[in-house]
Amino acid sequence: MRHFFRRHSLVLIVILFALPLRADDARYEQLLTDLATTQSAEQARFLSGEIWQIWLTAPDEAAQEVLDAAMRRRESHDFLGAITHLDKLVDGWPEYAEGWNQRATLYYLRGEYDKSLADVAETLAREPRHFGALAGKSVILFNQGNVPLAQIAVREALKYHPFLNERAILNVDAGEDI
Repeated sequence: MRHFFRRHSLVLIVILFALPLRADDARYEQLLTDLATTQSAEQARFLSGEIWQIWLTAPDEAAQEVLDAAMRRRESHDFLGAITHLDKLVDGWPEYAEGWNQRATLYYLRGEYDKSLADVAETLAREPRHFGALAGKSVILFNQGNVPLAQIAVREALKYHPFLNERAILNVDAGEDI
C-alpha cells in the first residue's frame, strides 16, 4: 500500500509541476498568435516585449545567473566577457534558444558574421518562430550583399512580427501585403 501512495504521490508532484509550464506555454503561444495578427504597431511593441521577457527567462536559476552576467557584460560593452558567459550558457543549457541568440547578437556586434549566422541557425533549430533571430539573420545577409536571402529571412520574421523595422529590406511599409 505504501508503494501505491509513493508512486501516485510522485505522479501527482510531476503533474503539479507540469501544470504551470503548460500554462506558460499556452500564454506564449497566445502571445505569438496575437502578435502575428495584430494590426497595431503599439500592440506589436507590447506583445513583442512580453515575448522577449519569456525568451530572456532562462530554464533555471543557475542559467539565469549566467545569462544575467552576460547581459551585464554586454551593457558595459565587454563583448568578449559576455561571450565567455554565453559559451557557458550554451554548453550547460544547449536547448535554451535565447542563449544561442544572445551570443549571435554579440558575434554580430563584433563583426563576426559567420559565427553569428551559425548561432542564429542554432536558435532557429530550437525556436523557428524567433522573429528576433530571423530579423538579425536578415540584417547580416543584407549587409553581406545577399539581398534575396535577406528578404526570405525578413518574410519569415514578418509571419511572427508584422511590424519589424527590418521590413525596410523589402521596401514595403507596415500594413502592406508582402
